[in-house]
Amino acid sequence: MARKRVRIGKDGNVITDGEEGVSSGGRRCGLPSYVDVFGFHLELKHFLLVLVLIGLTMGGVGAALFLSFLTIYTVYQRRLASSSSSSGGGSRWKDGKATGTNIKGVGDLPKPPKGG
Repeated sequence: MARKRVRIGKDGNVITDGEEGVSSGGRRCGLPSYVDVFGFHLELKHFLLVLVLIGLTMGGVGAALFLSFLTIYTVYQRRLASSSSSSGGGSRWKDGKATGTNIKGVGDLPKPPKGG
């Protein structure tokens, strides 16, 4: 079994060496590699673990409610992203990186209010 070696390239992208039989997009059987769960980007295996834990603790009704709220959240996020990109504002994320921000380091963060 080949061992995978993960490193970060000069452009900031994650490069995985030693993957045989995996497509270049990182997808298996058309499934996404990450799932947005209310702002948390979970790998597929971690999402399935969360789903199993929700099913065990809250039962079938709780899991159904969780999936329905997650579906509503996903539809809302996709509509919001499509409306902002069509209005010329663009999206906040591109290729997993934040765009439109000028914060380069800790010194660029806003200072706390003085006094008090």
